[in-house]
Amino acid sequence: MSARGAIAGLLCAMLAVASAAPGAAETQRFSIQAGKSRVGFDAFHPLGNFTATSESPTGEFEMDISNLKQPIKGSLSLSPDSLRSRDKGRDKDVRRALDSEHHPDIRYQIETVESSFPTLAENSDVLLTIRGLLSVRGVTRSVTFTGRMRLRPEGGLWVRGESWLRPSDFGVPLLRSWLISMKDGVLATFDLILNKAQ
Repeated sequence: MSARGAIAGLLCAMLAVASAAPGAAETQRFSIQAGKSRVGFDAFHPLGNFTATSESPTGEFEMDISNLKQPIKGSLSLSPDSLRSRDKGRDKDVRRALDSEHHPDIRYQIETVESSFPTLAENSDVLLTIRGLLSVRGVTRSVTFTGRMRLRPEGGLWVRGESWLRPSDFGVPLLRSWLISMKDGVLATFDLILNKAQ
């Protein structure tokens, strides 16, 4: 066999082994299940704290759940008008503060994700550090969420996370009650059910 033939055979063998390797990447797409997912924030005020949540976030994510060390891509969006706090007057104030008329979307774009374990399993949470860009009221800033993810029995995913934010960093005016402003610090949270995208 010529040297050229031997090299060609070796390359073919290496490619065959690589394609058959069990660790080969298999990227899957997942979408947020509206109605069973929530995104919102906890706000703090001397006269009473409150929570505002949306049950209609949208978004899609790409990842290889057998190898979470591979890049995870995706984004999440919600309308400020979908936030509810069980107080219609306050909901109106929230929409005004977020200027939903001119900025109809709040968006988070993932940049990097670090996981505590390389694979997912049922009944076992994987801890996450999620870094990305959050856009609120026309202002975009880097925000890091700490979270956890778990494989669901039917093959979907459960993901939740939280991060402390300063509304003033995004140009959001603080809500006032009886001339007293809420604290300039809210706990942003998400609790998502992700299904395999069709």
